[in-house]
Amino acid sequence: MGRLFTVTFVTLLTLAWTSPPPVKSPVKKTLPRLTPQGAPSPRSIILDRLHAPALGPEDPLPPQDEAEANVMCLECAIAFDFLTAEMKEGVGYDTLVKEAIAVCVTVTGMTKVYCDGFIPLVAPAVYHILSTNNISASDACGEVMSSIGCTSTNPDREWSVTLQGTKPPIQPIVLPKVYRIQRRKRRGTGEITGTVVHLPGCWRTCWLTSPSPTRYGLCYTFPDIDYVVWTGDVVPHNMWSTSKEWNLRMVRETYEMVRKYFPNTPIFPVVGNHEMSPIDQFPNPNAEDTPQDLAATWLYQGLIEQWSHLVPHLDNSTVMRGAYYSVLVKPGFRIISFNTMFGYATNLWLVENSQDPGDELAWLEEELNKAEAAGELVHLLGHVPPGLISTERTWSREYNKIVVRYENIIRGQFYGHTHYDEVEIFHDGDRPVSVAYICPSQTPWYYLNPAYRIYHVDGDRENTTRLVLDHETYIMNLTEAQETGLVRWYQLYSAREQYGMTSLTPADWEDLAHRMAEDRELFDMYFRNYVSAGDPFLEVTCDDLCYEKLLCGIVTSNRNDLDQCLAILQRKRRL
Repeated sequence: MGRLFTVTFVTLLTLAWTSPPPVKSPVKKTLPRLTPQGAPSPRSIILDRLHAPALGPEDPLPPQDEAEANVMCLECAIAFDFLTAEMKEGVGYDTLVKEAIAVCVTVTGMTKVYCDGFIPLVAPAVYHILSTNNISASDACGEVMSSIGCTSTNPDREWSVTLQGTKPPIQPIVLPKVYRIQRRKRRGTGEITGTVVHLPGCWRTCWLTSPSPTRYGLCYTFPDIDYVVWTGDVVPHNMWSTSKEWNLRMVRETYEMVRKYFPNTPIFPVVGNHEMSPIDQFPNPNAEDTPQDLAATWLYQGLIEQWSHLVPHLDNSTVMRGAYYSVLVKPGFRIISFNTMFGYATNLWLVENSQDPGDELAWLEEELNKAEAAGELVHLLGHVPPGLISTERTWSREYNKIVVRYENIIRGQFYGHTHYDEVEIFHDGDRPVSVAYICPSQTPWYYLNPAYRIYHVDGDRENTTRLVLDHETYIMNLTEAQETGLVRWYQLYSAREQYGMTSLTPADWEDLAHRMAEDRELFDMYFRNYVSAGDPFLEVTCDDLCYEKLLCGIVTSNRNDLDQCLAILQRKRRL
């Protein structure tokens, strides 16, 4: 019995990537399955995800109540203590891995194909971290399983980023006037009807979460794209069968594909959680004892080989350190891409040390401070949005502090990861100060339509704001494609037109959130766009719990602060 608990901790860690419930029926002796036998119906999966939207697509669903969360945290702590005890008694690594695979199959309900592949990938990092550090059970579980409510009392989990200088007075924003709106149609892959907004000095920015050859009708429909923002995850979701070699192949092939279709367009990429093998596991660049076979050096070198062809004037030194960079796109305008995996709780290396890994947030603050002094405006690019409950608590808080300090120069934030079309509004007290755009994904997982987005950004003019002036989202409806056998990309919506917004400032998005809390029909339009008009989601619909969860997600960028969430729920419930 003790040996079972020994490996249960390793298996509990795999729950961060194995959200299906336990399997009750045995796996049939046929072809290997990659999904659990007796897996829940699509409707059940959809409802579960809608009732927990502040998660990444691989994050475990949270418990139903506090009592269940407390039990899970206790089980994790017991399993951790047994594991560390067995390691001290000299139980061999190979034995632990074999038993972890057995428990993975019998306890989590994942298939043998999955467990045989995933456990050996993640076990070396777990074994190294626990062998070389004195970590308590409550601390480890509080860090790794914080998304389900586990907490740590370790004072080292508290840290802060130094903010330089005094925040200048808030500068008023003067937006340009739209002087012509024109419809145009061009031939591309399928047929796309796009709305092109002609603005003084307007930049058309393409926003991708993942590339696909069928998507590149957009390069014909929008031949005047100024630059491409690409927010990571070029590797598919087969996290049980990744390898360094295979992941690098995916990185190389996808970046070459993008260069083929945008040969003369600057492309600003972000590293996603799937680029790493095993998934999510980015060691702290400050750690001096990380074994070379567990380090991320191979990935960073591969990214440099590709990114150096995409990003003008790329500083390879920061990419080699942690896959982040800062680039002056043109005088007065800077793009900063940073690695959010150093603040993602499913990164097990945070158990070892979670204090600003790689000094990345300190570097980000320094870059913003220099940009402020130089009179530059900045767009921030990341993968995991900072308001997710799977974000590391302190990292989420400190990142929000940086955004509030530099609100005068941060004019846009862009993320991916969730696969949904959504926004996060940042606040200084009750005042909205910034907005993060979270773009829908090209992958249809779960039950979505592939999508891409065009941003219209205030461009080169005197007193430019570099704000997003409007955005348009395009989809390929999979139901239609299956029925007709044809691929057709078309505009799903324009933000300003769909939501009745005069502009897209943080205050405008806050106003939209408040209006949606009081107008269910308006919210239902947001929900349709949130799921990229995926027919399975639209058939299930968004019930009242889903409604409230999504409203909270819009106004919450700091997972530690639910004040805005409570306020918007009060607004909704008093009607």
